[in-house]
Amino acid sequence: MSLSVLEATRTDDDEKEALAASMIEVSKLTRDLLAMHLATIALSPGEDDYLLALSTREPTDLIEVAEELDVRRLVAAKAYERLSVRNLVEIDGCKITLTDSGNATRSMISTVYRMVGEDIAGKLSTNTIEVVKGTLAEVKRNMKRALRQKSQGIKSVGKKASQKVSPMRD
Repeated sequence: MSLSVLEATRTDDDEKEALAASMIEVSKLTRDLLAMHLATIALSPGEDDYLLALSTREPTDLIEVAEELDVRRLVAAKAYERLSVRNLVEIDGCKITLTDSGNATRSMISTVYRMVGEDIAGKLSTNTIEVVKGTLAEVKRNMKRALRQKSQGIKSVGKKASQKVSPMRD
């Protein structure tokens, strides 16, 4: 028995919705696991990204870090202020430098990531891990493409809306 086009589309839509639900659940579980492991080295989620974005050898420019992490400069500055209070970084104008304590914490992040990886992979075979990694790489490309398209669409809608409401000139 073959499916009608409408039934096939509905099944395809149901499968995509189920995939989205699974991905969201996995994302939340991964976030929770990472948060638990980061807490063991006194970091909150996101702080690992800020420490990893810094050079271990020389001061790093705040603007470069903000661009690399795709955040506003003010957001990055506030994150580094919080890390500075805990003596993980020193701030000198727009230059951020890891302290000895910050370098030590930064080096522990890879251990945390490895522990999260062990929790995720569990008893999976090497072959299954490779298949999952490949599939996730494809999903990641699709998601990045969708984000770019949607953000460009939002920007163009915003430009059109601002042009419509801009005051007329005499």
